[in-house]
Amino acid sequence: MKIYRWKLLAPVLCIVVLLSACGNPLSILLGEKDTDVSIIVNQSHTYLEEEGLRQTVLYYKDNMGLVVPMMRSIPWEEGIAKGALRQLVDEPMTREDLSVIGLLPVLPTGTDILAMSINDGLCKVDFNDRFLSYDSEADERAIITSVVYTLTEFPTIDKVQFMVEGKEINKFKFGTIANLYFERGNINLAQEISNDTIPVVVYYKGTANGEDDYFVPVTKGVNALKADIKSVLVALIEGAPAEVGLFSEIPAGVSINDVYVKDGIAYIDFTEEIKRMPENEKLQQSMIYEIGLTLKEVEPTITQVRILSGGKEIQLGSSVQLNLPIYSNEY
Repeated sequence: MKIYRWKLLAPVLCIVVLLSACGNPLSILLGEKDTDVSIIVNQSHTYLEEEGLRQTVLYYKDNMGLVVPMMRSIPWEEGIAKGALRQLVDEPMTREDLSVIGLLPVLPTGTDILAMSINDGLCKVDFNDRFLSYDSEADERAIITSVVYTLTEFPTIDKVQFMVEGKEINKFKFGTIANLYFERGNINLAQEISNDTIPVVVYYKGTANGEDDYFVPVTKGVNALKADIKSVLVALIEGAPAEVGLFSEIPAGVSINDVYVKDGIAYIDFTEEIKRMPENEKLQQSMIYEIGLTLKEVEPTITQVRILSGGKEIQLGSSVQLNLPIYSNEY
């Protein structure tokens, strides 16, 4: 993973941000009582007070239409959830900034957030009509996913309801059914989930310019009773989906002998094929992050990954970090 800008982390405090719904036109439209809605900023999202910034995970898209999480330090404001959505709008400065790493804004140019309310985990967000000025089913899918995942990064939001000009969206222009609200699930779905499989999220690498890369979450189906550390690794080593521009540094043909977690450290014992891993330390680092980010989807307490074969630990390059990053991507 490439980190494009380092910040000194300020002392982390639990910050309460009050989003005032007083006079909120959306509340009036919905017949809701005006209330103050609090967003609690937890320790994984650091407020850089001296710079007026907040570390926030935003979801953009790549040139294949895949949705990519990216932690960015955005200007702090009251109503930070609205501020996060504004960072997704296709404006010249945002597009130019993201072009450095090959990502794109997801919301159409001119999109504005007219109102927002957050109650009991449900975020109702009202956009202007420019929100619907996208051109394809792929754009529609990316927009819905991006908005839902960006908003549900905030701990008081679990689900999202879309509105345009004060009216609920029952069906999007390319056929997506709204069903009242959307929750997280099946990000960058690789194939349809059948009745005899369960969805798991794994991470592969993507790049737009051949130099800078990023990690992309992909949903796959596995034949298992539940998603656990072994089932997600089995899905990961199957390889990236074809024709979406993703790749993996894990050697082809490798299998898993065993995997276990102790004191936050994941030990993965691979077959002999793992010794064909790249000698390049940057690529070894990418392999560690692919595995670690995937494992954290089912076991968030994992903070480090160690690679073994035949019960013996594989020695990686001296600069390879075994500790895992807080964020999958930073810019």
